[in-house]
Amino acid sequence: MKGTDNFKELLGIELLDAKECYAKMQMKVTKNHVNFHGFTHGGAIFSLADCAFAEAVNFAGTPAVAVQVSINFLRPTVEGDVLTAEAVKVNEGKTFGLYNITVRKEDKTVAVFSGLAYKQP
Repeated sequence: MKGTDNFKELLGIELLDAKECYAKMQMKVTKNHVNFHGFTHGGAIFSLADCAFAEAVNFAGTPAVAVQVSINFLRPTVEGDVLTAEAVKVNEGKTFGLYNITVRKEDKTVAVFSGLAYKQP
C-alpha cells in the first residue's frame, strides 16, 4: 500500500505479509493498548483488523475504502500478548470487495472482523 499510515505506526502494528487480496499484520499489546480492566482495548483490536483489511484491499493499487465493517470480540487479551490479524478475500466484484479478518493470539481466535470495501471503478 502506498503512503505512510501514522496511526498504524503509533499503535506498533507491523506488516508480516501482503499480496493481492491478502494481508497479515501483528501487534504486541503494550500498556498503552489496555483498558481499565487490564484487557486489550477493543479499539486497538479493531484497528489491527482494520489495518490488515486496508492492506489487503488496497494491495493491487486500486484505491479502496471501507463502507461497512463489523467485529465480534471472542476472548480477552492482555499486555504482553502478540496479536496477529489475517485478512482474506471472500468475494470481489468491480466496485465492492468483501473480506474476513481473523485476529488471533497464538492459535486462539480473539476476534472476527468483516469488511466491505468500495473500490474506484
